[in-house]
Amino acid sequence: MLTSIPFADDRVVGFRIEERITTEVLDQAIALIEQALEKHPKIRLYVEMPSFDDISVEAFYKDVKFGFTHWGRFEREAVVTDRHWLERMVDIADKLFSSIDLRVFASDQADAARDWVQAS
Repeated sequence: MLTSIPFADDRVVGFRIEERITTEVLDQAIALIEQALEKHPKIRLYVEMPSFDDISVEAFYKDVKFGFTHWGRFEREAVVTDRHWLERMVDIADKLFSSIDLRVFASDQADAARDWVQAS
């Protein structure tokens, strides 16, 4: 399930993902991202993943394809989660996509994550 999280700064696309990422959930996220990309050359992402379990194979490949197609248009991404395995995945992604500043924040640091992703 995906829930949009609004930000005053429309360069920031925010959403909360719970449980499993399916292609339908990913399509919702991509639609929000594409709306922001129509307005700005570069955007930022804020993603809360409190109860994320996994991603379908189809959604994973679609996400990778979308990410590689648009990788130069993302400045920053804040991921809020207490799932340690997800933190490791974000660390790997940070090394693969060095042009994007990726950071993981614990759930009790959500306010700091919001501040960071919006900072100049």
